[in-house]
Amino acid sequence: MPIPSDAHRLLEKATALLPASDEDLIYKGIAAGVSERIMALKKSKARLQREYRSQEELERRVKTEGLSADDHTLYIDLLEWRAIDHELSELLHMLETL
Repeated sequence: MPIPSDAHRLLEKATALLPASDEDLIYKGIAAGVSERIMALKKSKARLQREYRSQEELERRVKTEGLSADDHTLYIDLLEWRAIDHELSELLHMLETL
């Protein structure tokens, strides 16, 4: 995927001014973006942990309480928690490979 011309010019200016290669700057930018997303996901996970204590506890509640026809909050929260865990795993793996 080619870099858009404005971004390419900015990258050229940055590498001319900074003691870093364009590759270094790209990796640092990716690492910063991934780190920000990890922090946001950890905050969301902490909110769910405060409310339900653990994913297993939330799963137990979904099974025992079931879902009412007009309120799917427990199930939605469970899906969100699973998605958070999956994305965190993928992002942490990405950071390890940078």
